[in-house]
Amino acid sequence: MPAHRESLDQQWREHVDRILLNPARLFVMALLVSPDHYRFGYLCECSGVTKPVMARHVRRLRDAGYVETRRGAYQESWVRITALGHQRFDGHMKAINETVTRAREHGRSVRS
Repeated sequence: MPAHRESLDQQWREHVDRILLNPARLFVMALLVSPDHYRFGYLCECSGVTKPVMARHVRRLRDAGYVETRRGAYQESWVRITALGHQRFDGHMKAINETVTRAREHGRSVRS
């Protein structure tokens, strides 16, 4: 392993976000990466998660500052990712992708 790479433990402590380890929250964040607001019901439809469960996930993301919500016409809720949410999601995905890449590199070197 090259000396310039941080250890897996260090990388995960600094970049992997516990909030985003939940599959439903990760799905929501991946969907919200675009700059648009998404209807709360649409998040439920796309993910297959019930409204009460999705409400808890969105609340957790909102409390962390990763998304913002607003009420639209007919009391419909809309959700959008924040700058902090983008930053945390990008760091989280980068750390996971780097972990997978490192594992594959080591796997190839063993077989060679």
